[in-house]
Amino acid sequence: MIERVISLPPKTKGVFLILVANIFFAFNMPVSRELTPDWIDPFGLSLLRISFAFFAFFTLSLILKTAVKFTLKEHSILIISGILGTTTNQLSFLVGLSKSSPVDASLIITVTPIVTMIFAALIIKEPITLKKLTGVIIGMGGATLILYVSYSGLFVQSGTIEGNLAVLISCFVYGLYLVLIRPLMIKYPPIEVMKWTFFYGMLASLPFTWRYVALLPGAGKTQYLQLGYALFFGTFTAYLLVAFALKLLRPTTVSMFNYIQPLLASLIAVAIGQDTLNWTKPVSALLIFTGVYLVITSKSKEDLEKAAELKKQSLSGVTSE
Repeated sequence: MIERVISLPPKTKGVFLILVANIFFAFNMPVSRELTPDWIDPFGLSLLRISFAFFAFFTLSLILKTAVKFTLKEHSILIISGILGTTTNQLSFLVGLSKSSPVDASLIITVTPIVTMIFAALIIKEPITLKKLTGVIIGMGGATLILYVSYSGLFVQSGTIEGNLAVLISCFVYGLYLVLIRPLMIKYPPIEVMKWTFFYGMLASLPFTWRYVALLPGAGKTQYLQLGYALFFGTFTAYLLVAFALKLLRPTTVSMFNYIQPLLASLIAVAIGQDTLNWTKPVSALLIFTGVYLVITSKSKEDLEKAAELKKQSLSGVTSE
């Protein structure tokens, strides 16, 4: 199985990695809900996740000997990425979720690929093609459909403006994080990039979260197993896969797989008897995967530059004749 994955084309390999990462993220949602706030404060869980990921990446970098020297400018990017991608993203989402409804938060998150696409166009000059824009909108439609139907009974629980704004901030900072960190992912080993990103994120989180790090009295084996999953699979493994996927795929493509999470969460709910299978789920799946396919197959900056160069060579050949 591993040999087959390694031998896959780069883009296919990236799709496989980000898909598995979002499966881990999807399972982490109900696991984290079981833990917080009954057994641990959300801020405490956030610091445990960030800290565990840093030490895991640090250990892995020692084993694989991936150490590299970043320039001062690159360290500044890592600091910003750590603050955005871990500290601000997690804390703003937790604060927002505590003051918002599940529906509002879930629907707001669907803007992440659009935000990422805009940041990618502004910062790394990735083109916004009609095909890519269409894919993002179709994917968002699929995610919105499944969320609307799944939570339609909860729409009376409207979130506050402050809560919704905090969730929206988490979407913006995560999209910006994906765009800023990608050049470093391409240039350096992803393990080293993630090690420093989580190190700076951990330092930035400590002042706000350290006092909340503790499982409440009465926690048993189940809670510790859930915590283990949240730390190892829901954070370290998932972020590791995202890092390697980001090395192979464009930021907008990576963010598009956020749409997979509500679909997977819904299927998990069906599997454990918390939800029923109806017509909206296959329709949503079709819309989501169609949107993802359109974004993946849309032309990148490199594709457009190559096409322009080939056209220039062709025209110069005709002129010389």
